[in-house]
Amino acid sequence: MLTIRAAASGGRNPVKKRGHIMSEEKQPMEEKKEKKEPKPKKEKKPKKEKAPKQEKPAKTKICPACKAEIPKKAKLCPQCAAKQKGFNPLPIIVPLLLILAGAVSVFVFHFPVDPPFELPFTKEPEKSPLAAAMDLSKKEEEAVIAVFEQCGVAEIVEAKERSSNGISSVYVLNDAETSLYEDTQDAIIVQINDKTKTVDSIDYRNHPVYRGGQVVAQATDFYLDSTERDEYLALALTAVKAELEFPELASFHAKSGWDYTMEDERVTVRSTVSVKTSGGGTETRPFQVNFEKGEFVSIDLGAPLAS
Repeated sequence: MLTIRAAASGGRNPVKKRGHIMSEEKQPMEEKKEKKEPKPKKEKKPKKEKAPKQEKPAKTKICPACKAEIPKKAKLCPQCAAKQKGFNPLPIIVPLLLILAGAVSVFVFHFPVDPPFELPFTKEPEKSPLAAAMDLSKKEEEAVIAVFEQCGVAEIVEAKERSSNGISSVYVLNDAETSLYEDTQDAIIVQINDKTKTVDSIDYRNHPVYRGGQVVAQATDFYLDSTERDEYLALALTAVKAELEFPELASFHAKSGWDYTMEDERVTVRSTVSVKTSGGGTETRPFQVNFEKGEFVSIDLGAPLAS
């Protein structure tokens, strides 16, 4: 029988296990980790003192009877005991209900009788004088106006049918400029194709402006517009006053009392002037001032008119 001798190990009995020698006694425990120093506590900020709530000012109104300031909800004035009128919604609610009832009856139930008032959303937009006279749709009107603009015709303010043969119709027009003066009214003549609603021709009196889809001339070439009339009026005033004995006492007609004619490059301006005589009386004399290419040519101051 074999005897195992323990080697002298100072009374310890070592055991070999998995290539390591361990003592029967437990190894000394690791040193405890140093304890973390406690974080300094944050000092709490002192709480802000809340400002005392301000009392809301009481809502008030003015009494219509005594003009005193009283609580808004008061039904009787504490000063004069006058009854206070509140908001009455009936003037707003009643018309709205009538409109709603009319809309329901017409559009939902197809009520055969029209409502006793005009519904704002059923009213068709009014046609322009041009579209109404020529019976044009919106698209057709835009096409006709585009031709007018190419020919120097301004916005149409009046349109009248002159004649029709079933194929085309002739209209007399006044635009924003020609409608201002007697000598230019009813001067724009337009022929419209009744089937296609297109422009066949445009004339200013006897002067061709538009033919066969082509612009021949500008309508403004045959009359004076507002700006040109003002320029010739100023030149004519200067010319007439130069012929008068007392020009500072002369009295002229308003713009509507002046007549302008234009032929090629010649312009004639006619009107009358009231003047003081050397005897202290007043007489009215006609005058005619002639221009060519925008320059003064001559003046004819007529004899006094019979009063």
